[in-house]
Amino acid sequence: MTGLDGRVRIPLGGLPLPLLDEDYLALAGERPSYDAVGRGIYHALRANPDCANRERYAVILRDGYPHFLAEMASHIVMLDKKDVDIAYLDRKINYLKVFALIEPDNCRFPLEIGMTYLDKGLRLAALHQVTRSFYRAEEFFRKAHSLSPADVTVRHQLGEVCYLLGKYDDTLSCWRGILSQLAGEEADQMERRLARIEEGVFPRVPAVDYLEAVGAAFALHQQGECEEAAAILLDVLDDTAFREEFPLPEISYILGLCCANLGMPRHAEDYFRAALQANPAYAEAQTALAELSG
Repeated sequence: MTGLDGRVRIPLGGLPLPLLDEDYLALAGERPSYDAVGRGIYHALRANPDCANRERYAVILRDGYPHFLAEMASHIVMLDKKDVDIAYLDRKINYLKVFALIEPDNCRFPLEIGMTYLDKGLRLAALHQVTRSFYRAEEFFRKAHSLSPADVTVRHQLGEVCYLLGKYDDTLSCWRGILSQLAGEEADQMERRLARIEEGVFPRVPAVDYLEAVGAAFALHQQGECEEAAAILLDVLDDTAFREEFPLPEISYILGLCCANLGMPRHAEDYFRAALQANPAYAEAQTALAELSG
């Protein structure tokens, strides 16, 4: 197939072509047009960049349809500039995977995919997927590390997700040697964590397990199972190392709601105040405390 006034030649022999429904219905026994092939491949990769024939589709998109890549790149830039919800993070991951297919030796793309999975895993709305998200992040960080083992950002991010997964030896391996290349709060946090790991001071179970438990407790609270939700959250807060490392005001807030529903207003007040101490701008906790006092 040729396109762009004959400047592009696309070999299609033996390759199944994804088409949009309207383009397929318009075939009428004819071969699909150049534009129809581009639209089909573009939408197939956007929907599932792990699909069969993905490498060949990506090459066709690169060589024959650069305007689609430009559109995808503009979407990534737009998503980077906004505080988006989980569905948009999934979309960003798919777009980045397409570019990773086109430039398989570029560590930037697996790095950004890993960072997006890490971001997704840390979102309270997606804690039910936290384990999967962190392991996917690790997978892509390791791929980036294999492509650029000396890259400071890659080693920093790989060490971060290993820390969250409880792989502390891997964290030490990643972070030793790059501390001097960091500055500010980033360097301070890494130094504190390195010291704690070397002293054997870290959560009783990997942070990912606690985060998954918090997600389960939040779901139980939404279902009205306040007693069970509170028991899980109290168990999480009982681990001082985790509580200090991850001071999540949402845990205290949900605990306060549970206590209020269980007829324990004094305990509820204490937890609402703890949430506000961690985040003085926590509007929901402010409202809950005011309603409890009123």
